[in-house]
Amino acid sequence: MMATVKVDMKMCDKVAWVTVKLREDGDLDVKIESNCSDVATYGKHLTKITENDAIDYGASAINKMENRLNLSPHCLVPSAVFDAAWLELGMISKSLVKKVRMSTVEFTDENGNPLTEDHGSAMNTTQKQ
Repeated sequence: MMATVKVDMKMCDKVAWVTVKLREDGDLDVKIESNCSDVATYGKHLTKITENDAIDYGASAINKMENRLNLSPHCLVPSAVFDAAWLELGMISKSLVKKVRMSTVEFTDENGNPLTEDHGSAMNTTQKQ
């Protein structure tokens, strides 16, 4: 078996696929493909993780700076590695994943309204009145 997570980074117009496969020795093989050169480099450095890497966020090789190198802090690929590893290890229910299909990050104003191109000017007009 294996678990694959697609990351669609709209802010930088890049896409990545993270595939994690459980090995017989209990470690996990990681394959990362992307049209982003920084993510591709990250993928070259992160080809294998342990179960502990999937569990211990702070000490994980997934987050180590020598692996992340030039990834920006808002890059979602490291989170996708965790998601794929958790799915492969059975720590996330496959039926739940099939039901929800994806998680999203949405930028909103302080009231929870989605930001739109004209959102800022509308707020400024309202504040000026």
